[in-house]
Amino acid sequence: MESNILFPHISLNCHVSVELVDSSGEAERCEFTLVTGKQADFKSGLLDENTPLGIALLGHRAGETIPYQVGDLTGVRILAVEGGDGSIQSDAAEKRRAAVRKAVAQSEITNQMIFSTASGSKWGDYEVDMDKLLKDEE
Repeated sequence: MESNILFPHISLNCHVSVELVDSSGEAERCEFTLVTGKQADFKSGLLDENTPLGIALLGHRAGETIPYQVGDLTGVRILAVEGGDGSIQSDAAEKRRAAVRKAVAQSEITNQMIFSTASGSKWGDYEVDMDKLLKDEE
C-alpha cells in the first residue's frame, strides 16, 4: 500500500485513493479530492467533506481500514493520501446551475409538446415555439 509520509492525515483539499469494500469482500477503487460543499463536484473528482464518506475519512491516514456501513458497503481502505495546496478551482456551482437551467428548459419543451398534442380538441391549434424555448435555454 502506498502512503504519503509528508501528509499522513486526511483533511480538506487532500487527494485520497480508497477502496470501498462491500459485504462480499469485493472492493471498488475511487480517487477524489476532499473539498468544501461549494467546490464539490463528484463527477470531477471533488468530494464534499460533509458527505457521509467525507466525514468518515477526515482525520484518518493511509493504510487504515475504517468501518463504513452504507448500503452494502462495510468498510473503506485508505490507500493513499496526498496533501493539497488549497487552490482547487472549481466551477461546480455554476455547472449545477447550468444543469438545472437545462433541465428546466427541457421540461418546458416536453410540457409544451404534450400540451400541443393534447390541446387540439379543446383549445384549438397550438404550436410550440422551439426557437424561443431553445434560446431561453442558453
